[in-house]
Parts: sequence; C-alpha cells; structure tokens
Amino acid sequence: MQPHKVSPVLWIGIAVVIVGAGIAAAVMAGNNTEDDAVSANTQQATATPTTSTSAAATATPATAAEADLVLQNLGLKNINSATVYTRFAVQDYTSNGMKGFYIFGDSLPGNRLNPTFEYASVKEDASVVAAIDGVVVFVKEQPETNDYEVFLQPKDGSIWTVGYDHLVGVKVKQGDTVKAGDALGTAAVQNNGLYRFELQINKDVAGVTTHYCPVSLLDPAVSTTVITDITAVQTAWEAVKSQDLYNPALQSPVGCLKPTLSVAQAEGR
Repeated sequence: MQPHKVSPVLWIGIAVVIVGAGIAAAVMAGNNTEDDAVSANTQQATATPTTSTSAAATATPATAAEADLVLQNLGLKNINSATVYTRFAVQDYTSNGMKGFYIFGDSLPGNRLNPTFEYASVKEDASVVAAIDGVVVFVKEQPETNDYEVFLQPKDGSIWTVGYDHLVGVKVKQGDTVKAGDALGTAAVQNNGLYRFELQINKDVAGVTTHYCPVSLLDPAVSTTVITDITAVQTAWEAVKSQDLYNPALQSPVGCLKPTLSVAQAEGR
C-alpha cells in the first residue's frame, strides 16, 4: 500500500501553528518575568519608607524635639501667704548666710550657688503642690533627714525633671499621674524648728545636667502673679531683718540671679 502524501499547503499550516505557539509561550514567559520584577519593586518600594523611618527614629532621639518645660506654679499656691516671717529665720544671715527664702543663684557656704528655690520658713501645714501636669517618676526616702524627695516629669523619660526635696506626709507614689496644683505633701521640719522644702528644675541632655531658674519657665499666664508674689516675699524678709537680703537689680527675672547653673557651679567646683 502506498503511504499517504501530505500536501505542501498542510505542511506550511502546521509550521505556522508551531511557530505561533512558540511565540505565545515566549511572550507569556516574558510577561511573568515582568510581573515578578514589578512585584519585587513594589515590595521594595513599600518596605523602604518603613525601614528608613524606623532608622531615622532610632538615630534621632525623641527628646531632641521636646519642648521647654512650662511651670504653673513654684511649688506653693501662694508663696507669700505660705511663708512664716520671723526674725529667728534670718538671725544667722550675717555670719552664715541663713535666711527664710533663697532665690536661684544665691551664694551658699563653700563657694556654692543655690540651684533651687529654697523655702526655708513656711507654715507647718502649707501644701506643697505639683508645678506641672505629669508623672511621678521617683520617690526617695531620706533617713538622714527623716523626709522624702519627689521627682516629677512631664512624661516618663523626659529631659526635664521637677524635683522636690524635704517633703513629709507624701501623698503620691511612683507611677502616679498628677495635675498642676495637686498636693504632693508638706514641708519637713529642720534643725532650727522651721519648715522648709526645695524646688529644683533639671534638664538632662546627653548625660549633662543643667539647673534652670524656675521663674524663667513659668507659664506667661501666671508669671506676672507669681513674680509679684516673689517680690512681696523678698520685701517682707528685708523688713523683718531690717537688712538688704536681696538685690533686685541683679535679678533677671525676679528670683533669678542666673538663668542656669551647671552642677559644678552648684557644688562650688
């Protein structure tokens, strides 16, 4: 039997089909490769901002952009009315520099400069209050003076700290949130029988502590009232002692002989 012959036209048709199938396969493969590349690029584009933002956040401390502290008071709701004016509180001023109220930068024994507002003669039951809205980050008992230190920050981990020294009857604990004006405790009694406490403002950046005069950080809404109060206190103490205890010409603003102090200046080093 003779084999069937395939016509030339049929052979050409078969060839076209084969070639067409090959081209289609190649195009599909190319498209898949392109899709993979786009997918990879999309994933990279999506991942890059997240990674960069994360790296930037790690490299730039959150504290770098933290605003200055704003105080609503200086530890007492009214300094003048909370103060006890007695000659006893200033009787050793000439020999020892003792007085009933020490402003920021006042000279202390040992070539030291006062890094606080020290209220050295307040009423026994005068309420010591929070100067800011914030959190209680530390409460430390001081057996040597039989009283406590209380430290506030506007937020945990802040570069700013508001420290209170020599408190008793402490009403807060570590972790508590407070509002400006909330009671923290009362002033502790000292060796001369008078009640006192200290208010100190610290800014800590890169391991370096700077003490700030509290008056310079007062909220403008309350600063005029508080400065008037501080002026009245200084005038009253001078009237009790009949001696110039303060020099207003050297204070800028009132209550600040210096705007800031380093730890070395405060310690007389």
